[in-house]
Amino acid sequence: MTAPKAEALASLKTTIESTKALIAQFETLIQTGALPNVPIDSSSPNAIALYSDAGAILKAQTTKLSLLVLNKPYTPSEITFVLKSLCQECIPALVSACQLCPSERYTNFLHRVIRTSVGCAFKHYLDLLDDIPVDERGIKNIRSQKTLRNTGVIWEGMDFAIKLAPMGLVAVALTKVEGYYDLFKDAIEELEEWRDGDLSPTDIIANYAPGMKSIGVGAKEEMRPEARKLDINNIEEFDDNLFNLPRHASADILPVTRKAIETLKLIRLLYPALLKRRVKRFPTIDAQTPLDKLPTAEQADRYDKIMLYCRLFGDDADNIAAALYAHDVDQVNSSLRTITDRASKCVAVAEKTWDGGEDEFTRWVRTWLVKLDEQ
Repeated sequence: MTAPKAEALASLKTTIESTKALIAQFETLIQTGALPNVPIDSSSPNAIALYSDAGAILKAQTTKLSLLVLNKPYTPSEITFVLKSLCQECIPALVSACQLCPSERYTNFLHRVIRTSVGCAFKHYLDLLDDIPVDERGIKNIRSQKTLRNTGVIWEGMDFAIKLAPMGLVAVALTKVEGYYDLFKDAIEELEEWRDGDLSPTDIIANYAPGMKSIGVGAKEEMRPEARKLDINNIEEFDDNLFNLPRHASADILPVTRKAIETLKLIRLLYPALLKRRVKRFPTIDAQTPLDKLPTAEQADRYDKIMLYCRLFGDDADNIAAALYAHDVDQVNSSLRTITDRASKCVAVAEKTWDGGEDEFTRWVRTWLVKLDEQ
C-alpha cells in the first residue's frame, strides 16, 4: 500500500468514527423522545420543506456514497468528502426538521411520522457506515448486498420525505386511517365467519400464533395469553372447547356474539364519515404552509385524538374477538363497554367542524349516538 493511500484510509477511518458518533447521538435522542423542540416563529423554516429538501440531499449523497464504496477503483478520499458534507449540512438539517415540527402546531401524528422516518434513516446509516472498508482486506471483501439493502431502505424513507412536501399531512393521514378501516372491516368479517362456522380452528390459531396477523390490527409479536394456555398440537381440544361456535356454543355466547357484531358494524360506519368530514378537511399542512396558517393547538389536539381513536378501535375489536373465541361472556361485555365508551368520546371530539361550527356530520352523528345507546 502506498503512503498516500494509507493516509487516505486512516483519514477515512477517523471520519467514519466521528460520523457514526454524531448520527448515533441524534438517533438515540430521536428514538428515546429526548430530542427537544425548538420554538418556532415567523422566521422559522417550514419543517416539512426542510425535511423534504434534506431528504433529497441525503438520498443523493447516499447514492454517491454507495457507488464509491461498491465500484473500483476504491477512493477513500472521495468517501471522506461525502461523509464530511453529510455531517456539516444534511444530517443537522434533518435533525432541525424534527425539532421544528412541534405537536401543538404540526400535530403529534406528523411530528411522530417525521421523527420516526429520520430515526430509521439514521439507524440504517449506522449500518451502512459499518460496511465501508478502511483497509485493504476490507476493500477485497466488500459486502455489497448489505450495502445495497441499507441504501434501499434509506432511499425509501427519503422518497417519502420528498413526496411529503407536495402531498402534506392530510394525504398521509388518509392512507393511515383507510388502513385502520380495512383492518376493522376484516375483524368483523372474521367474526361473522366464526359465527357461521366458516372459520376453522387452524385459521384462528394462525391469527393468534407468534408473528402472524392478528384479528383486525396487524402483526402481534406475542401469542395471546388465552391461546398460550392451550396445547397447540391438539386441534381436537381447540375444536371441542374453544372455536366451534355453532356446535359447542353455550346459551349465553350466542346473544353476546350478535350484540358484538352489531356494535362493531355500527362503529364501522364512523370510519368513512370521519374520513370524509374530518380527516380529509383538516387545515392544510405541507411545504408551502406559512406559520400563521398552521392549525391551532386545539385543532391539532382534536386531530390527534381522532387518529388515535381510529387506531384503538382495531385494538378493541381484537379484544372482543379474543373474548368471544374464549367464550368469556364477561370479558366480551367489558370490551364492548370499552369500545362504545371510546366511540362516544371520539364523536364528541369530532362533532364540530374544524372552525367550531356544525355540518352534515354533526347532525348525522347525533342520530348515530342514539343507535349506539340502543346496543
